[in-house]
Amino acid sequence: MHTAATPALAMLRLLGGFQISQALYVVARAGLADRLLDGERTVAQLAGATGLRADPLARIVRVLAGQGVFTLDAATGLVGLGPLGRTLVSGAPDSVRNIALTWMETHYPAFAELRRTAEDGGPAADHRYGMPFFAWLARDPEKVATFTAAMTDFARAIRQDAFSAVELDGARTVVDVGGADGAVLAALARRYPGLRGAVFDLPHVVAAAPAVLRAAGVDGRITAVGGDFFVEVPPADCYLAGFILHDWSDGEAARILSRMHEAAAVPHARLVLVETVLDRGEAPEVAALLDLTMLGMLTGRERSSEEWRALLAGAGFRLDRIRETGGPMCVIEATRVP
Repeated sequence: MHTAATPALAMLRLLGGFQISQALYVVARAGLADRLLDGERTVAQLAGATGLRADPLARIVRVLAGQGVFTLDAATGLVGLGPLGRTLVSGAPDSVRNIALTWMETHYPAFAELRRTAEDGGPAADHRYGMPFFAWLARDPEKVATFTAAMTDFARAIRQDAFSAVELDGARTVVDVGGADGAVLAALARRYPGLRGAVFDLPHVVAAAPAVLRAAGVDGRITAVGGDFFVEVPPADCYLAGFILHDWSDGEAARILSRMHEAAAVPHARLVLVETVLDRGEAPEVAALLDLTMLGMLTGRERSSEEWRALLAGAGFRLDRIRETGGPMCVIEATRVP
């Protein structure tokens, strides 16, 4: 029988979080969860299938079994998938495996510099990599691909309720600004058969979109366009930006919004944002953790409802409403002011 943790023991668990995240990275990189889909295996079998050594793997599995990732039968030594284990299965509906890979390969090293961020305000990633995170990321096509896949996982994991709540009735042409591989706009285009538009992102990011659009059967209506949203965006009567503006400071986010304002094809173009709102929505602790991620990796931040109102107004948009969803994200709807 477990006794309640003392404050010191509770703090030790928090301090050991970095060990848990690295253990998750090891098993995610090895594809361990995939190999347990057909049933339980021994550690020796898993080690042989993944190229890992049995003793270290057994010790890693034991820790993660305590976290609900695996099951571990002490009598037989058999390892199975725990309640959380399926989230590390490649391609599963609620998989976050690509996030485990990306965060440990890109975010984890940067957060070693968080103290410097607290001292000078600059992103920890800039200190670690000697340049802004996205510029550093763009230098490695493999990391770009993993990051794009991680954002798709992220969309499924915590944004899906929000995108299911996005309403595009009456929109004729939609541009998904920062739409990555096009998975979000492809799903929306299937829901709205008359919708036309474009996925817009940096050329090396949006390169993955044509295949996604073809697979969804919407490539005749939705195209992939490469460019820089700080410079210009394609014309549209509705702009969608899902979890993009939080990456940037108020000044940078206002520049992105201004490009949409300038390019709008109609005077009262619509704007739909999917973002956290610090004083609204479910799971405020998720928004707080995401804000910490922004502090460490980028210049952005999560914002309150009044901060969103002010940001939008400064770029020529009127905040119409904020709609909460079943998850931590909100749908923010605004209208262009001519």
